[in-house]
Amino acid sequence: MLTLAVDTATDVCSVALAREGRLLAELTARIPHAHSERLIPLIDNLFRETGLAPADLELLAVTRGPGSFTGLRIGMATVKGLGLALGIEAVGVSTLQVLAHSFGGEALVCPVLNARRDQVYTGLFRCGGSLPEVLWAERAAAVEDLLAVLEQYSGPVWLCGDGTGLVLARAAETRAQLRQAPLHLLGGRAAALADLARRLPSVPVDQLTPIYLRESQAEIQLRRREAGGHES
Repeated sequence: MLTLAVDTATDVCSVALAREGRLLAELTARIPHAHSERLIPLIDNLFRETGLAPADLELLAVTRGPGSFTGLRIGMATVKGLGLALGIEAVGVSTLQVLAHSFGGEALVCPVLNARRDQVYTGLFRCGGSLPEVLWAERAAAVEDLLAVLEQYSGPVWLCGDGTGLVLARAAETRAQLRQAPLHLLGGRAAALADLARRLPSVPVDQLTPIYLRESQAEIQLRRREAGGHES
């Protein structure tokens, strides 16, 4: 089944074509705030380099979040447009699950995305099986709360994602054995998304919904105005 995977949830914009567990092509650009300009050209290049066409696609995959609100909208809108035009379904996958799956072999993996306000989007996974096993459910958490959870586990815990530096900077007093993932595993990869997509159920593209874990700043300000509060 020819699958196009699109990951725009973070500063990394990554796309891949895969078929039956074989990666055909993958292109990644780490250029913040440029997904709207880069995504379609990257997808076009995938087809050009492989000699395939959008009409050949049988399945789509996209990261659902958490992550950048703008990035998520760009990725999901693109996948929904393709799915509706081609009449094919899509698989939506958690950004954190994709990050964990990118890591590969048997390990405890803790993806962390900087959620601002001294929080991270995070979860804890045991990797090494066909799917990452959830040990601590995905959530927006204070860094101190995350560190307290990680202290409960023996052995190394590998951190990946753009919040890794933030967590390590606060981890001097913790007893957790934290490790930074290698550079090539710190960010998301569409190849990992494509691999997960072949193991998960698909849905009609109009049923895709994002995973935010927390309100956006705009939503918070709107709620405060509606409640008679003041913007900070």
